[in-house]
Amino acid sequence: MDAPRAIPPQDLRIQFWFAFTGGLPTLGSLFAKATIPVVGEYTTLWLSLVLVLAGGLTALLRVREPHGDLRVAEGRPVATLLKSVTIIWQQPKIGIGGVVRAINTAPEFGFLVFLPLFFTDTVGLSMGSWLTVLSAMFMSNIVWNLLFGVIGDRLGRRRTVAYRGGPGCAVSTLLLYYVPLAAGAEVWVAVTVGVVYGATLAGYVPLSTLMPSLSPEHKGAAMSVLNLGAGLSTFIGPAIVGLAIGPLGVAGVMWIFAGLSVVSTVQALFLRLPDDDPAAPGGTGAEATASAPSSLVSATEPSAAPGSR
Repeated sequence: MDAPRAIPPQDLRIQFWFAFTGGLPTLGSLFAKATIPVVGEYTTLWLSLVLVLAGGLTALLRVREPHGDLRVAEGRPVATLLKSVTIIWQQPKIGIGGVVRAINTAPEFGFLVFLPLFFTDTVGLSMGSWLTVLSAMFMSNIVWNLLFGVIGDRLGRRRTVAYRGGPGCAVSTLLLYYVPLAAGAEVWVAVTVGVVYGATLAGYVPLSTLMPSLSPEHKGAAMSVLNLGAGLSTFIGPAIVGLAIGPLGVAGVMWIFAGLSVVSTVQALFLRLPDDDPAAPGGTGAEATASAPSSLVSATEPSAAPGSR
């Protein structure tokens, strides 16, 4: 019997984000849309806890992987942890990549705080319609996560993040506010702009393969910084909403998030690989690694857990 085929790390990351996006904002929204009219919000919250427990048990009892129980940093866990921190100033590009990653999903988590009220109280949609918008937004994101992986292979990962992800999210964030505000309670309009935002959000996908390529000798530490940025985004987004929505309103918060996307665009331009610099030894002036097929790139990547969209 043939041995099981090893799955490339790039494919594992795609599968992870496919499942993550398919669960939290997509199927979760559809679940709430189905149960809230029947049992109410409070009972839906408890039913959601049951889903979380079911997912945890599935991971514990059904996921089997030969290396899953092994220590990654055998004998030097503290040194590995410290390297994940010191690499930020030893290699500033890694720190910049972490900031870009934090900006990537900060608006997404911020939106979940105040957009439900905006779409129901101001735009005039029902809660069920808003949940439809949210599900459509991230169904689109799932599809475009896959497409931008291919686009990143062809166009170059840095270029994709800088010229597609950042500018796209800046524009679609503002559309997500101004278009429904002007159109009123038109579900199809809100769904359309939601789908556009979900698509542009996926423009940051190549960051997960770009980061380890920036530091080939410390790929695990680079991915740790990427994971740190992902975690910080869950705090930064709601924090911005909490600080700004009072004095600036919904419009002001949306402009802040759009501005952050522009900032990420500028920062992503600095995430150049050694091969991007014609003056560097062996440089080609082209994103050689970033334009290589995923199957080739993944052969040089760490088997660490995913950390970027």
